[in-house]
Amino acid sequence: MSPLNADLLPGQDNATSPLRQALLRLSADVSDLQAERRDAAQGQASLTRSLLAAIDEVMLPRQLTLYFGQVVVARLLVSQRRLLSLDLTEQTAPTAAAAAADHRGQTPAAQIYAERLHHLSARYRDTGFRITRQICETGLETDSCSASQLAECLALPQQDSRLARLLTMISASADAWVLQVETAGQNRCHGPAPLCRQLATLAATDRAAKQKNRHPLRLPDKTPHYLLLSISSEIKLMVACDQTETLLIALPAQHLAAADAAWQMVFAAP
Repeated sequence: MSPLNADLLPGQDNATSPLRQALLRLSADVSDLQAERRDAAQGQASLTRSLLAAIDEVMLPRQLTLYFGQVVVARLLVSQRRLLSLDLTEQTAPTAAAAAADHRGQTPAAQIYAERLHHLSARYRDTGFRITRQICETGLETDSCSASQLAECLALPQQDSRLARLLTMISASADAWVLQVETAGQNRCHGPAPLCRQLATLAATDRAAKQKNRHPLRLPDKTPHYLLLSISSEIKLMVACDQTETLLIALPAQHLAAADAAWQMVFAAP
């Protein structure tokens, strides 16, 4: 009996079928796969292209662990060819309570994940990497995106502001955040709806105070800067300001040191 031929399956567009592309990749000559791994280890392969291909190949739940050199920098939860979560590990991981919280917000998951990948690509430029896979459970339902949705966000022009870069570095540890751009008159936010509303209200108060020449949340004539407020004994609010942007980010108290380190890293350069 002759083997089944994927080309004969009815209704399949062989030019664009992601399944066919994955099968071709997995059935490639072992020397080709070894060459891909060698290029990645030497920093000569595209990180985003490798991760997108890995996501598109996974059907059963898997944890993808990304290493730069010998250091674990990110963990991705993937199932049914969708990215369920992408957590950076260069700062302390979120608390169990924060990880279990509902992080649905106005910002699409694909955009959040794309910003984190942009940060990794920029910080570890030309550094060798590798990706490992482990069987895992998906746990609670989370916001997710497909590899194609993530690719679309990665292709969009990057937000080059310093507060946007700060956000990508510490958002994995945040309970919620709001980024206010005065010139656009709009807020981007992510996190549980009640906490996002609370932060959005503070952002609106800050904007109104500046428009009426009252005392805003930001300190006068000191930019860039940040100040800390208390939401509760366990949750602190970091209010960071730079030029026409204000970032309000709710963080568990134990992550303040990591947030300050990220701030120093972003704003240390002249």
